[in-house]
Amino acid sequence: MYNSKSRIGITAAALLIGLFTTGSSASAATYEVTLEGLSFVYNGQTDMDIDLTISPGDTVRWVWVSGLHNVASGFPPEPNGGELFFSGEATAVPGTTFEYTFTEPGLYGYHCEIHEDVGMFSSVMVAGAVPTVSEWGLVVMTLLGFAVATVAFKRTRTA
Repeated sequence: MYNSKSRIGITAAALLIGLFTTGSSASAATYEVTLEGLSFVYNGQTDMDIDLTISPGDTVRWVWVSGLHNVASGFPPEPNGGELFFSGEATAVPGTTFEYTFTEPGLYGYHCEIHEDVGMFSSVMVAGAVPTVSEWGLVVMTLLGFAVATVAFKRTRTA
């Protein structure tokens, strides 16, 4: 009933539908950590008690509220502190912001260079990549294309 051209056409159509329905549907988020007194603060949690897990592509924004601070990557006394990201010289200007977008999964420490000795350090956990809805769409449409091709092939063999 179906010839090889029909099977190829059906499979190609299913694969093209899958490709055209893919696109980035996931949107990156921004998380705000404030610098207050001698602490980093997020959702009422401070310093190493902060539980902040984000996804690759998400951004952390540090906002100065009070005190003289900066933000440097790494856990003290890490010799390469500030190598991944660094807000610059310490400032006490309220409303100052610094942002960093995390792209790779892992645990990232950060600290205030001036106050690291009094425990002003914390971390961000960047979770492993999770397939987006559009990526799952490609998988489903590809599998659907193979299923249609298989049914078409079986019909031609039994006809």
